[in-house]
Amino acid sequence: MKFLFSDKFSRNALEFYNKVVNLLVILTVPIIILTLITAIFIILYDLRLFTAHIVEGEFRLEHEEAFKLLIKNILNFFVLIELFRVFLDVIEYKRIRKRQMLEAGIVFVVREIVIAMFDHRFSYTDLIGYSVLILALGITYVLMERSWFEFVRLSRRRTTDSEFEKGIKRVYRKLKRTEQ
Repeated sequence: MKFLFSDKFSRNALEFYNKVVNLLVILTVPIIILTLITAIFIILYDLRLFTAHIVEGEFRLEHEEAFKLLIKNILNFFVLIELFRVFLDVIEYKRIRKRQMLEAGIVFVVREIVIAMFDHRFSYTDLIGYSVLILALGITYVLMERSWFEFVRLSRRRTTDSEFEKGIKRVYRKLKRTEQ
């Protein structure tokens, strides 16, 4: 059991893990590209159906259904793009960025709201639920952005001599109190 905690075993296990992850990424990228291309063709096909109903000059039930289908597929495409942006960040930085996950979540909730509006299936409980969800995601996003800007601002800020002296005096006083 001792070999499991050795440095050599840890390094070998980490190298093996990185090779497996890189192989999975290499296999996943073509699937992502194929998915996006397929989504574009689906949107173009739905657009053809929608324009075919317009050319006929009649406003029928199929026209409205073709329009709803076109909108749903376009919104699905936006969600796919956001999720693939998250995936590409995982590939590039080897971590998931919370901000981009929030963006993908917001896009998905907005998609659901638009689809519910087009289907005329909005109840007041749905409206309250979507409102709370959007509000929570929006507040979290704003707080994350604000904390990031605050971090950047504070990390670039230089302390003045008076602030430095006050800090030293404070530490000196604490040390004096602990000695007594």
